[in-house]
Amino acid sequence: MLGTLFKYHGMRARLFYQNIKVITFVIELLPFLFGNAYYHYYHYLEAQSNPIPYGIKSAVMILIPAIFVFLVNRYLYERTVFYGRLDNLRIITNFLVQNGYYFSKKRTNGRERIKLPKVYIKRDKFGLDVTFILQGNKFQDRFNNLNSQLELMFDGDFMSKTYTKGFVTYTIVLDHIKGRLNIDDVKVDDKGLRLMEDVWWNWDAQPHLLIGGGTGGGKTVLMMSILKALLSVGYVDIGDPKKIDLWGLRDIPVFRHRIFSSKEDIVNMLVEDAEEVKKRGDYMSHHPNFKVGKNYAFYGLKPKFVVVDEWAAFMAKLEKDYDSQTRVTEAVTFIVLEGRQAGVFLILGMQRPDGEFIKTSLRDNFMKRISVGHLEDMGYRMMFGGANDTKVFKKIDEINGKKVFGRGYIANNGEVAQEFFAPLVPFDDGYSFVDAFSQMEPLEEQDLGFDSNGEGHQESVEKTEVLQINETNTVLEDKHNLKEVADSIGASRPQVFKILKMIEDEGYTTFERDDNNQKVLSADEVALVKELFEFKATNDLTWSNAVEQYFTKVD
Repeated sequence: MLGTLFKYHGMRARLFYQNIKVITFVIELLPFLFGNAYYHYYHYLEAQSNPIPYGIKSAVMILIPAIFVFLVNRYLYERTVFYGRLDNLRIITNFLVQNGYYFSKKRTNGRERIKLPKVYIKRDKFGLDVTFILQGNKFQDRFNNLNSQLELMFDGDFMSKTYTKGFVTYTIVLDHIKGRLNIDDVKVDDKGLRLMEDVWWNWDAQPHLLIGGGTGGGKTVLMMSILKALLSVGYVDIGDPKKIDLWGLRDIPVFRHRIFSSKEDIVNMLVEDAEEVKKRGDYMSHHPNFKVGKNYAFYGLKPKFVVVDEWAAFMAKLEKDYDSQTRVTEAVTFIVLEGRQAGVFLILGMQRPDGEFIKTSLRDNFMKRISVGHLEDMGYRMMFGGANDTKVFKKIDEINGKKVFGRGYIANNGEVAQEFFAPLVPFDDGYSFVDAFSQMEPLEEQDLGFDSNGEGHQESVEKTEVLQINETNTVLEDKHNLKEVADSIGASRPQVFKILKMIEDEGYTTFERDDNNQKVLSADEVALVKELFEFKATNDLTWSNAVEQYFTKVD
């Protein structure tokens, strides 16, 4: 009951806090002063007989403890929360006095008596709350508009402003670099993907991630750090139109047949992932345990992340290809608007989210935003929206005398951005993403029970109450199911499924089905598919061109 009557706002700012550093220094020095007094009390005769040596010794006995206490006092103010809170009170008190935010009254002796309004500081490890009284006092209007001033004053990031019964509270994040994680600590837990000690990306609550940053800002390293964590819980498809960093991972087993670079392949990847959103939706809606409002996880589906780095470069490749532009826009729009429930999420990387390359209506549906490195003011506005119009985005290259990489800002869409530090990757100590990814095992593919016509799903659902379909179903004699075909040629099952569908759609051949209406291939057909994969790789073709040229050659 008392909690509803009295709300604790923190420690109140008072005039003596202006001199709090001197006060704490004197208090810490007092034991040494008392010790000196005790010593001199019993050695006063020595002072009379040898005044000069005794005076030097006395000065040393005062000077050494004073230097020691000064250093300890400084360390405590820099490293501890309690002393940090005292320093914050000193700063806010100076601010109130020097800006005239106080009440004054003349005493009978002519001296002025100053009284500060009710202002409170509440501090924890990562930030502080500064609370100002409103209630009609003469500073009310000015106390209601201190966002930028407090942010600069405390060298932090303004996060929010809340009102409670006549008070306004500003929340400021401080020393956020202390919450920076090592690359091995970036993991997925029950709150989502942990990016800093107190920062998570919960893709179910904030679907789709937009990553921005200038050249050399650390965008690609951040993306690889995120991929490393996501690969342990879900599937990843990657588009790298510049064929630079992510493309170099294509031969690692966990990424095999999941990284695309050509314009046609990335377009097809996005279209197929949009189709998967539809398939997952159909799977869930026909599931025997279907419940309204449940998402993909309830039905045992793993999340899938569709990553495209350098999105602007990819869209530039489509500049005059209007058909591909339309296909990409439709696919991305569908994933962004419908993917959350089905567990398919989009991650786009670009230098800045210009409306020329991503429509504003789509950009507004990316609920998590991260920038690393430096952006221009307009870039920050595009990245974080109108909620940050008054925010001061600081350009900081060094912290405590050391050059810092991967610093930027992070926010949920529509919220105030806060300082962000990408995970620390110890490249100087020999850390290698290639080695880390090479040690990871690919997740087993999940079969949604669809054939090329979208049929056969209901029979599969009726045979199982979990997502993972038994791949060892009885097949026709001397026939091979898709998993066996994929394993035999070193490809992924979705990749094989896509190629077989393309072959059938173009009318080159039709594959047999088993009792569950799933495609099965003869040994000769398996050899044909393997030869087709080799033909594409040898001639560096897109899949559509490879299929067309291969069967034309065969004819």
